[in-house]
Amino acid sequence: MCAAGAAEAAVDPVASAFAAYGHYLGLVLVVGALTTERLTVKANMSEDEEQRLVIADSVYGIAGVLVLYTGYLRATEYGKGWEFYAHEPIFWVKMWLFTVMGSSSLFPTIKIIQRAAAKAKGEVEPMSEKLANRITKVVNGELLAIGSIPLAAALMARGVAYAPDMSWQAGAAPIALTSVALGVKYVKEALTWEEDTA
Repeated sequence: MCAAGAAEAAVDPVASAFAAYGHYLGLVLVVGALTTERLTVKANMSEDEEQRLVIADSVYGIAGVLVLYTGYLRATEYGKGWEFYAHEPIFWVKMWLFTVMGSSSLFPTIKIIQRAAAKAKGEVEPMSEKLANRITKVVNGELLAIGSIPLAAALMARGVAYAPDMSWQAGAAPIALTSVALGVKYVKEALTWEEDTA
């Protein structure tokens, strides 16, 4: 842990502060965008509501990239150092939660893009109850994941469960598998989505 403290002290404090600020700003934007999606999505949305959903999902995507990039900087350049995070199981739990959130978002994002493209061609149907319910369930899961990340971060930062003998591969493998499995699942579900026929 002394090495982690030394790594933290050796960095540029201004750059470190901006990386932290970008990370927190990204998280606030993710929560705001997801909350907007959750409160907006419903069957038979108005044009304004559909547009709000497109904007919220776009903000969510950009904010997610900001969180990922600044998180990378904090883990490798401006935090306790990679040697600390690589051996911290709760860091990998936090990354897993972020992966679940990001992979799950593929379903709503694809459906929102498909609907926006259809609207541009004048071919969009009102959102069905079935699709609205499915998007709502996915967004609820994303909110649960993002809501769990601060607890994981607080535990991680305090070195809870730190395991110096743990390899980074043991932490990264479940994340890679989850990313692929959920990514395929949600993309396939979005692209093969069928509405109930009367």
